[in-house]
Amino acid sequence: MPGIDGLQTQHASFIRQQTQLGTGRSGNPGVAAPLGWQKRNPVHNAAPTPVKGPQQPSAMQRWQALETLLFQSEFQQIPIMAALLAEDLRLHPDPDIYQNITGLLMQPELSLAIKAILLDFLSETATPEALSQLLDLAKQELQSSLYILVLQAISRIGDNRWHGQFHEELSPALEAAWTDPEATDPALLAALGKAIAVVGAPQGVGQLLLTVSGSTKNTEPEATNRIKQEVAFKAVPQVRNPAAIKVLGASLRQEPVGAPAFEASGNALAAMSSVAATQQIADWAKDAPPEGARNLEGWLGKIDDEQALAPISAAQNQSTQSPEIKMVIHKAAANRDNLNGALSAASVIEKN
Repeated sequence: MPGIDGLQTQHASFIRQQTQLGTGRSGNPGVAAPLGWQKRNPVHNAAPTPVKGPQQPSAMQRWQALETLLFQSEFQQIPIMAALLAEDLRLHPDPDIYQNITGLLMQPELSLAIKAILLDFLSETATPEALSQLLDLAKQELQSSLYILVLQAISRIGDNRWHGQFHEELSPALEAAWTDPEATDPALLAALGKAIAVVGAPQGVGQLLLTVSGSTKNTEPEATNRIKQEVAFKAVPQVRNPAAIKVLGASLRQEPVGAPAFEASGNALAAMSSVAATQQIADWAKDAPPEGARNLEGWLGKIDDEQALAPISAAQNQSTQSPEIKMVIHKAAANRDNLNGALSAASVIEKN
């Protein structure tokens, strides 16, 4: 079974095939990709404007309309109805609708294209109920092509920050699946690890860091533990939830320089490019050993926001800093000052 990178490659190939689906009954061209119909960021994931007035359809009516559109191959209308239904389910979960979706997914005669759309709908809805459906599906005996799509949907469950927020309520189910001793498939573990990191709940991130450090106590086979450590090490740097900054900072200070959890925590904080995240790096640098200079230089080089480097400028001339650490901090502060000067000069030129 391929890892998550391999799944993404296979998924892209599958989507290219779906561009040949042709036109629906209305003559509308088929959609190039049935998966991923919404932009996954707070700006583009604003809640759809509901229909006003007494004639607003119920969630079940919308589901029935979506089901009809699917079987009629109305690929241009499907994303609109799916977005409205997803918003309904976020506000008022309907077990019957989720059950109907699972029933369709388990029908062997249903096309893989429609199943792909349904799985993407669950991923985009991104509720605990939708995630539960996906995790249950991953335990079933599925065709390999459908199993791959299920894992893709799980891995993307935290990408959609609907209503402009990280949905930490998804993390407990993901964490439970991560610690399930029966979860040994590397591809499943890769999907779970990525999802936990992207959701970024402090407890979930802490669990990944414990896995990376080898501090978890379990009776799993050594091969599974190694797979989990590798997956977690790659997943942690994908954390962007500000709620996890303190957990990452604590790991940075507690782990020895060069330890996997130390590296993963620093990489995640640097990738966030925020003042709060950089402050954790600056706090570590106050008492960092000389051998940490290489790490510090690498992390500061990844921070692409000038304002996010402010804690580093403020951390200059700390008496406890080693000469090697001081050199890196002074260099980063000088680069920030030069950038500020260049931006100020550009602003003056633009005004003139």
